[in-house]
Formats: sequence, structure tokens, C-alpha cells
Amino acid sequence: MANIEHFVVLMLENRSFDHIFGLRDGVNGIHDAGGIPVLVNVDGGREIPVQGGAPFSIPTKHGRGPFHNVVDVNEQLFGDKDAQGKATGSGFVSSYREALEHDTRGDFTDQDVDVVMKVFSPADLPAINALADHFVLCEQWFCEVPGPTHPNRLYVHAGTSEGFAHNVFKRPFDSLTIYELVERAGKTWAVYDFDLNEVKNFTRLADKTENFRRFKPRFAQDIENGALPNYSFILPRFSSTHYAPQNDQHAPADIRWGEHLIADVYDALRANDETWGKCALIVTYDEHGGFPDHVIPPAASNPDGIDSPRPDDNDGNHQPPEFAFDRLGLRVPALIVSPWVEKGKVCQDQLQHTSILKTVREAFNIDRSLSRREELAVSFAHLFTEAAARTDAPQKLPRPTMSQLAPAVHHANPGNHVPDDLQTEMLDGLIQATRLSHPEDEDTPVETPPSQAEVSALAHQRWARHEKWVKS
Repeated sequence: MANIEHFVVLMLENRSFDHIFGLRDGVNGIHDAGGIPVLVNVDGGREIPVQGGAPFSIPTKHGRGPFHNVVDVNEQLFGDKDAQGKATGSGFVSSYREALEHDTRGDFTDQDVDVVMKVFSPADLPAINALADHFVLCEQWFCEVPGPTHPNRLYVHAGTSEGFAHNVFKRPFDSLTIYELVERAGKTWAVYDFDLNEVKNFTRLADKTENFRRFKPRFAQDIENGALPNYSFILPRFSSTHYAPQNDQHAPADIRWGEHLIADVYDALRANDETWGKCALIVTYDEHGGFPDHVIPPAASNPDGIDSPRPDDNDGNHQPPEFAFDRLGLRVPALIVSPWVEKGKVCQDQLQHTSILKTVREAFNIDRSLSRREELAVSFAHLFTEAAARTDAPQKLPRPTMSQLAPAVHHANPGNHVPDDLQTEMLDGLIQATRLSHPEDEDTPVETPPSQAEVSALAHQRWARHEKWVKS
């Protein structure tokens, strides 16, 4: 790993390992050695096996994707919201049926329910499967919390969620982060985004506005100029504009736009031989998003002795769940992409999001850990096994063909879609992070705009003003 000077992390949204790679040959996927499905759920007497045929997107009238808060994941794993009994993965269908009941007021069919048990083929997702063909696919990589987006993303930045097991984007966090440790070690860092960004809610980073950059055009420019930081974290586009749909891969949106983002990141790195020869790209997902995975998550150590709910846990949009942070979340896709790793290797070691922090600390000789969870995580430094940088990696990744977007004025254009819960919560977080530069908020609270395009525009407007305020 001595040859790695640049770590780039791309964290996408809400897909399980089986959902993305379950039909791939040579992995612990959805069939046993005899071709029998390894996971079957029962729905009103119907047996529904995990199977191929996943749609790229879920029509909006059929809901907003599977539930995936802690109690919902309990249902998915244990068949019981209180996590009683043995975890067998029996409740993915029942949980999704509940989500459809909630989102559509009963306007759905059994075939709509079956969608949750469907997975993608390698041909469906050519970009991420090309990475698996040419680099290292980690088939035992678990997210940190069997729950939603925010706590899992907090772990990849700070090694802990400070006792929060649900989304609390409006809350400022004072945790020490990997960004400060990297900076203290004399290294550089940046966070690249498209619109919304949970890293901006870490109070210790409040005056580091120069480290927060728009992915387009800065990521490719920094590479071309030899200015790529030692540690880069990339957030996808969470909210659609009229001309650029969300590419975070969060259901029910079209997953193929995220394929193009994966290719954009890889192609930019691969185009610069000097940077490519010294970099490691990690592509992973924050959590499983309610989609099935047949591997039951292992036990884990509480990172800081704080259980959920905390006494002051009163600022989220959901009832705080009871959780001791004593088990990991489900498997998610993860790839280690570098000319210094073996081609086509499937890594079977147990890894997790905090393995990123552990590996970066080892690479940059940082002694201080961020939490007990991170300290006990397994590093993936051992995967950089090549004696010389490989030269056989593709120059560009294949991309799926996309349909033309509806005109900007048409209701079908994704920029005109109503913001979902995650987009609304993340915007609330940005409003909180920029409150000091917007004193008028005290008299006139900011309301969520009616469309995703307006959410994206507001996010840019507030951050641009905040940057000027910090520099003034």
C-alpha cells in the first residue's frame, strides 16, 4: 500500500449486495451450488424466491422504495419489528407490502410486491460489473447500522453515529472526523458533491468551505491539474434537476444514472496516468435500502458506549428506535479499484464502512482511531498485492443506454417530482448548517420547495452565500 497516495471514496445509496451482484458468477449470491434460491419469503401463502428481473426504476405510483429504518430492518431480518427470535431474512416481502400500503393507500398488486425480491443481472449494470471484472469485489462488506442513510454515513466520516440510529440531518455533530485526522497528518482532503451533503453538518469542519467542492467540474479539473487531494469523498446527486436526474441510485429512481456516475469517476481517474498509478477508488453503498440479502449480519461492538435512543434524541422525523449498536447492517456492494490490486479477485474477508477509515489511517501513519468500532474494523491494506502497477485496466467503463428525459415543463421530468423524505431531511440539514449566514431564517423559516429541481437550486444558493459569508 506504500504506492497509494490518493484514496477516493464514492458512496451511493440503498442497495444490498444480492440486489446488485446476486446473479454474478463466483460470488456468494442468490443461488446455492445446485441453483436453488437461498432466500424465499412467503406472502399470503405465495412463496416468493429471490430472483432476477429487477426493474431499473419503480413507478412513483407504486411507492418510494422499501422501508429501511431500524424497526423495518428488524422485520426484514427477524420477521418481527422487535427483533425477537432467529434472523432468517423472512420479512423482506412483508416489510415491502407495508411500505406499499403506506405509500399507495393500497393501490398495488401482488406483482408490485414481488419487485422487492428481484435482483439485477451483470448485463443490467455494465459499469459496476466491469469494475468487478477488473479489480477486487468485496462480498462480505457490511454497512455499520441495520437502518437508514444518515447513521451509516456518519460512521464512514467519524466512526460513530453518536448514538443515533435514524436520520437526524438537522442536528450539528461535533465528532472528530477522518478529515481532521488526515489534515493533522499533513495530508489534504476534499468532499465533492452535486447538491446535498451531510459532511457540512460537522461543526469542526464549518470553516473549511474551500474543502467542499462541486463534483462537476472540480473533480476532473483537480485530477488534470495534479491537485487531487490525498483523501476524497464523493457524494452523488440526491435531488434531480430538469437536465440531470438524481444519480444516487436511491429507489425508486432509475439506477442507471448511478452507473454513469461510477463511470464518470473511474474514467476521470484512469485518464491521468500519474494519478491513476497512485490511487485507490472505493465504491460502496451506505446501506441496503430494504432490498434482500441472504447473509445475516454479524455482531459488532458499540463504538462509544452510547445506545439509541439518547435522552436528547428528539429532532428526527421518526420515533427513535431502541438499538445498542451491537450488530452490523446488511451486506452492501463494495469494490477496491486500483492498478495495485489483483484482477477479478473476490475478497471474502469481513469488511465494513469503518474499514475505509482504518485503511486510510494505516496508509497515512495516523495512530489515533476514531472509535472502538473503527479500531476493531479490518483493514483492506492486504488487498494491494501487485508488485507493479497493472497496465491492463480499461481506459473507460461501459455505460447503460438511457432514455431521453421528458421536457423540463413536463410533469414526467424528474426535476418536477416532489421531494422525497431523504431529500427533504438533507435539505433541512443544509439549512441548519448554513443558519449563521442566513439570519433571516429566525423570522421566516425556510420551507421545502415543491419540486426536486428547486431543492437542488436552493441547496446551491444557500451554500454559495455561506461560502462568501465564511470568507468575509
